[in-house]
Amino acid sequence: MAQHFLLSPPAISLTMGEVWTLTEDEAHEKLKAIRWPDGIPTCPVCGSKQSWKVGKRKWKCRGKRIDPKTGNERWCYYQYTITTQTHLHSRKRSLKHILAACLSFVNGVLGAAALRQRREIKNSYKTPFVFQHRIRAAIDTANQTEMAAGPFMEGEVEVDGMFVTGRKVKQNNPIMDDKELEKFFEDYRKTHTALVVVRERMAAGCDKPGKVRTIHVDREGDAIPFIRRVVKPGSTVHTDYSTQYLPMRMFFKHQRVNHSKTYKDGDACTNQAESFFARVHAAKEGVYRSWRKRYVSWYGAELAWREENARTANGEQVDLILKALLQIGRSPIAGYWQQHKDRVPF
Repeated sequence: MAQHFLLSPPAISLTMGEVWTLTEDEAHEKLKAIRWPDGIPTCPVCGSKQSWKVGKRKWKCRGKRIDPKTGNERWCYYQYTITTQTHLHSRKRSLKHILAACLSFVNGVLGAAALRQRREIKNSYKTPFVFQHRIRAAIDTANQTEMAAGPFMEGEVEVDGMFVTGRKVKQNNPIMDDKELEKFFEDYRKTHTALVVVRERMAAGCDKPGKVRTIHVDREGDAIPFIRRVVKPGSTVHTDYSTQYLPMRMFFKHQRVNHSKTYKDGDACTNQAESFFARVHAAKEGVYRSWRKRYVSWYGAELAWREENARTANGEQVDLILKALLQIGRSPIAGYWQQHKDRVPF
């Protein structure tokens, strides 16, 4: 029997001890190489690579840009650091602590609880809570950027959905008539929502997972426009017997499997999509305990990222997280605890 990847030596390329022994300058050089691979500081406002140092880790741009008010060209003179205009903008923690928090996040194979990271790095609860949501938002934003370039999944693709909820709806008394039944369904719809996964089937003889993407919708049929955005025409899409997926036969080769009779009907099955939902159940019930409806899309993006990079060394996963945090603009969750509602997308 083949050894599981997490038990093999290649699974570990970075340890927490190695992070804590780094100096702040060494951590800065690591982040600098990720944000600016060419090693040249670049102004986040005008894009100029011409600058001079005004501090130990701060630069001042000497390029030119167009003034948005007057429309005239003027000197930029914008001062920036390694985290300016990124998801780490206005950071309070040291770069070494940020590296440790990212490593703690990726080491949680089924998810990373904010309370656990609070105990590991000794922060207030809201610090890891917001930081982890920034990571999830960065992953989600990176996915949106990838989808803007056009469909990228092809071949055999599996689609399935599941209901997720923050709390269970309990019916204390037996339902006696249609009015009480409708009242129960009304309460159920307030807390339950659908998470749909689109998963590229792993090729035969390949041990690397295919692409995995999720979308949070009210009902599974609402995910069809999303599926068309990520799956190339001519691909084969596998679903269950839900009638909500029937319109997909207009766009793809559509195969269905009747789960009331079998889990696999010839080549038609959604077992790899169901495998992803096993991860979702384990994370939701065993790590996060409950999800608020407003965060379902971010948790879905996180778990899809974990599934897609399940056979990637933890040090490389940290680099992927830092790349998403540093090479994308400011976080939509900035100002969460200060109630800056204009910056929070819910």
